[in-house]
Amino acid sequence: MKKIFLTLTLLFFVLIFFGQTTNPLKNGFLNFNEFLNDEPSLSLNFQLKKRTGGDVFMVGGIQNYRLKEIIPISDINTIEKEIWGVVVDHVFYINSYPYSKIKGYNQIIEKGYYTYFIGEPARTEAEQRALGIIEETEKQIPVCCKAGYVILIDGTIKLLRPELLTKLCSDNAELTAEIKSANLKLEDVLVMFDYLKKYNLWKSK
Repeated sequence: MKKIFLTLTLLFFVLIFFGQTTNPLKNGFLNFNEFLNDEPSLSLNFQLKKRTGGDVFMVGGIQNYRLKEIIPISDINTIEKEIWGVVVDHVFYINSYPYSKIKGYNQIIEKGYYTYFIGEPARTEAEQRALGIIEETEKQIPVCCKAGYVILIDGTIKLLRPELLTKLCSDNAELTAEIKSANLKLEDVLVMFDYLKKYNLWKSK
């Protein structure tokens, strides 16, 4: 009886070990296509922690997220600077470093035809230009606070301006007219997100 118990116990641990080895939890997106298809290819070990108001006050930035307690430590650079994003409890987070050169993760508000989120504006000239914060002929500008971003269907990330919103929704005449009459400003981020939500719903029909 004792031998049977020991055999079953050993078998139990073997199944757990091989189950974990052959089917590791996938929670990291290497690129936009993996995110788009909901097919994370990376198994990462970390703790997701929201920045406190005190941390933002002392260090700057916005109250977004950091990935902490990363194991092994050799993954730190990859997680902080290289990967596209992660998924935690079915919620998606995009890595801000690749597009802004600022460390942190921002929660995706909605994933759809157009995906959108709130993040910190880039501080460097090249990234500001790529994101549409400044025009080609403009110089780098000081930035602060939060900004609304939209991810286009090819994975390009852009600052969500009212004129860009109008362009993105241009194939929906009724919604376009509504946007134009709303007289939106850059700071009307949540209102513009509502229009993107309506557009995504219309596009999915």
